[in-house]
Amino acid sequence: MQIEELQSALKKFENYYHKRRWEEEKLQEERESAIRRRRELVAEVDLLQQTRLLLQEASDFAREQARAQIEHMVTNALQFTFGEDISFRVEVQERRGQPDAEFYVVSKYGGAEVKNRPQDARGGGVVDVISLALRVALLQTSRPPLAGPLLLDEPAKHVSEEFAPNVARFLKSLSDMFGRQVVMVTHNQHLTEAADAVYVVEMREGKSLVKKISGA
Repeated sequence: MQIEELQSALKKFENYYHKRRWEEEKLQEERESAIRRRRELVAEVDLLQQTRLLLQEASDFAREQARAQIEHMVTNALQFTFGEDISFRVEVQERRGQPDAEFYVVSKYGGAEVKNRPQDARGGGVVDVISLALRVALLQTSRPPLAGPLLLDEPAKHVSEEFAPNVARFLKSLSDMFGRQVVMVTHNQHLTEAADAVYVVEMREGKSLVKKISGA
């Protein structure tokens, strides 16, 4: 075999290797993304179950109060973020002698109303905002009250760039309204711009270095 043929065969092998390596890395990224999304969905389902349990265990009067407060707070969050044509609805019905809560997103298109479960309504951004508002609602309606900051990990990560500034303003208004500090981990520039203090954490040689970049 001539040197040119060997070089050509080697080049083909290198191309094949790099292609397979790229495919393997892409599959690994997709797998990790799917695992992260599964964890998010499990957390979202758990949050809805906690809300449902709260409504189940309350007395009739307390249940209606909690239902109205949760509905109002989540609707405010959705409308603050996406506009007036969307709302959150909590429907409580008796099933086998026990109150059971179902959650819906109601969207208005022209003169028509469309009611969907949260996971089926307008994509992941809506679910992110609902999850965020439900966490706050559960904190504020808890008896006895739960003190301390609201801790968030990548809140509203699926909200589009168009609506992300609205989420930032909503979080700021919640903090001011309830006097509750919000501590979050985020890569979203709009959220960091709304913060009173921002820290950057970098990993160097196995150590986390924290640097304050804004705030008093």
